[in-house]
Amino acid sequence: MRKSFRKLLLNIYKKFSKKKKYTIDKSLLSANDGNKSCHINSSATLTIENKQVDMSYQARIEKLLDAYINKPEKLFEYIKGSGTKVFLNKHAAKILSKIKEEEGLIYPKKGLKALYLNLIFNKKFSFETDEMFVLSSYNVNLVAMSYQFYNWYACKMKLNGYDFVSQEKFKNVFEICETDKVNDLSFEEIISLKNAIKRDIEAIDFVKQLVSQKSTAKKNLEKIKMGQTVRV
Repeated sequence: MRKSFRKLLLNIYKKFSKKKKYTIDKSLLSANDGNKSCHINSSATLTIENKQVDMSYQARIEKLLDAYINKPEKLFEYIKGSGTKVFLNKHAAKILSKIKEEEGLIYPKKGLKALYLNLIFNKKFSFETDEMFVLSSYNVNLVAMSYQFYNWYACKMKLNGYDFVSQEKFKNVFEICETDKVNDLSFEEIISLKNAIKRDIEAIDFVKQLVSQKSTAKKNLEKIKMGQTVRV
């Protein structure tokens, strides 16, 4: 019964899923990339600097990962306590593959993807979802989880680049950039895509630095145990 129901959902999704068109007034284009607002009309461009984003949240993320990364269940308890749902399902990978998603952090969705996720996991009829984690188990890759936790935390802070449109464009970034589809992007979509790429680079840099620090600390500890001098 459940398999038949899922098959029906997938058929509905494939039948009615169409590319949405986002239109904006050509006489005045405006967007916000997180640090500055840009307004363009036919005769001039105006860029307004916004207040710099407080990056101290990265230090808070690092402290949380230090405390919980080796205790995944505790980490997910923290995530649930912050209002994000965490779903465990041994068939998670197969379920998510039907809508081209992977295990872990699922960003907010709209439309038929959201309906699919809601009916299976939230047991409700709705075309919108908040962010969520969907996993087959708590046995996670620590580096990958650090990357996803960073993105989750930044998403909860409502930083630009994590909204539905930005993430949907970012997911198809290579397909978009390697074809003429890039010519169809509106100004707002280009800014959204830029924001999503920027956030992803921040997350990758954060994890690279974190892994480097841990690796250096581990090597220094081994040297100390062996009676070698450690450079401070």
